[in-house]
This record gives sequence, structure tokens and C-alpha cells, in this order.
Amino acid sequence: MLSVSYAKSTLPIIGQLKISPPRSAPLPRLTQKNTVYNIKHLPLPLPPLPNVTNPQTLNQNTFLNMPKFYPSLTEDLINWLQAQPLFFTASAPRYGKHINLSPKGYTSRCFRVLGPNQAAYLDATGSGSETVSHIYENGRVTVMFASFSASPRILRLFCTGRVVEAEDAGFDEIVRSFGPRGGEGGEDKEGMKGVRAVVMLDIFKVQTSCGYGVPIAEGAATGEGEGGGEGGREGRFGERETMERWAENQIEKGNLKSYRAEWNSDSLDGLPGLRSARREKGEKALWVKDLLTRAKRVGCEWEGLLVGLGVGVGVGFGLQKLLGGR
Repeated sequence: MLSVSYAKSTLPIIGQLKISPPRSAPLPRLTQKNTVYNIKHLPLPLPPLPNVTNPQTLNQNTFLNMPKFYPSLTEDLINWLQAQPLFFTASAPRYGKHINLSPKGYTSRCFRVLGPNQAAYLDATGSGSETVSHIYENGRVTVMFASFSASPRILRLFCTGRVVEAEDAGFDEIVRSFGPRGGEGGEDKEGMKGVRAVVMLDIFKVQTSCGYGVPIAEGAATGEGEGGGEGGREGRFGERETMERWAENQIEKGNLKSYRAEWNSDSLDGLPGLRSARREKGEKALWVKDLLTRAKRVGCEWEGLLVGLGVGVGVGFGLQKLLGGR
């Protein structure tokens, strides 16, 4: 367990941080005279850490930036996340071996905050459909942003997701909020091309943390602009044009739908993927596989079924004995 020596002060200023080796004896209780604290009980909230490029500048006058939780996004966090060059999505099946983590670029073009508790991102055609499959099955998804500049920060959005495919009603209306785009026909428009779906995110919790372990990209912005955004976008991060060139090529050849049918119709664990890809692959009744997937999920919960069966049998015998004795 970690323990912290706390400087005597009326302000929540951290003194020297001491990491003690594991001890068999329990830590003393928290009292006013005792200055040894469990790290979970440090006073909150603490002010954010200022720009730090040299770790040696962390001294007794430096605030310890602890995780903070918010019920929704603030204006400062919205401005900050829109300035980041990439973000990550994490999802997992309810039962299965594969936990998915996907990096995504084009933040300024494909990620939009629609409200304090709602966001969306454009899902471009790729070689898998793990996130889509997982959202269809259980709706769980986490989005993470991280700063690679001298101002460290990690932002996590804990969400429930909903997939709106290109064939679904309301898709075009949602996409219009992202600005002009290149469509299936390859029109001369700016924006993301080959978009297969929009992932709608309902945010139920927001977390920020220090980000001290995230590396600094050479040439990245060294300060923050107005509203908490990065001071500049120059540096080693640049948008890679390969994906859009590939999508344009597939659109011109008319191969985009067949590619999705081959690679986006199911997940690594066999969960149903994009509905349009499943139809293109020749699946006539989508509800059949959906039903089989639900049955498989119930089968994985055999322990709960056995407990429920045992309880039911016990209650049945009890009622029979009670009513039979009257």
C-alpha cells in the first residue's frame, strides 16, 4: 500500500511524496496528529498541475493532481478534447476473449460534442467492427483523450453507445452536424469519406486524471489557448491521408460494400457486426443470428440459471408442503 507524508498546512499542499514498501502491519488510523494517509483519502479537489516539462521541478510546492469525476462535460473540457489530435475507444463483449482498443484520428472532423452528456463520432470503414459489435451487444464504450503536450491530462468519457448506420433513418441529419463530407459516390466534398456509421455516445460519467506517464511529442504545443484548448497544433502529429485515399479508391472501384461484407459483418468473438454488411454478405433474416447470440449469452450464465433453478425448486417444495399441511 502507498503512504504519503503530508506537510503540516491549512492548505492542501503536498509535501514530499514517500512511497513505502509493503508492510505487514496495518497503517495507523487517520487523526489530526497522525500525518500518514492512505492515498485514497487525500483531500479533494486539488488544483491542476501547471505546465511541467522537467520532472525535477516537482517539489513540495507542487500540487498532486488526483483523479476528478464530473457528471457531464464542461466547456473547458469540450474545448480541450476538440484540440487533441487523436482519441481512443475501448469496448468488450459481455462474454468473449477479446477486449478492443482502437486509436482514432481526425478528431476535429469526426468527433463532435452534441451536449454536456452527448457526443458522436464518425466510424470510417476499417478492417474490423469490434466497437460496433460490442455496442450492439451491450452498449458499453469508453472514449479516452490524452495530452501529448507539456500540459498533462487524460480525459475519459464513460458512455453507453448507439450505432446509426448509413442505411438508417436519421443518419444524414446527424452527419450534417459534422460538416461537408465525401459520400459513397465519392462526390467532391471535403470531410470523411467511406463513413459506415455514426456512433452516438450518451455520457454518464467524465473523469480527468494527471497524465504524468504520457510522453510529450516533440514540437507539441507547450501551453493552452483560450478556453483550455491547446496553444497550437504544430508538431509531429499530422493527419495521415492513407485511409481516405484508400476509401476513395474503393468507392471508385465499387468495392466498399463487398469489403464491409467480408470484414465488418461480425466480431472476433462471432458477435453480429454491421447490419448492412450482414445483408450484403447474404444474411436474409438478421433476427435469427441476433436470437442465437442472445441464447449463447444466456448459456454463458449457466451458474445463475442453476441458482435460479435451485431457488425455484426450493420455493415450490416449500409451498407444496405449506399448502399440503392445511
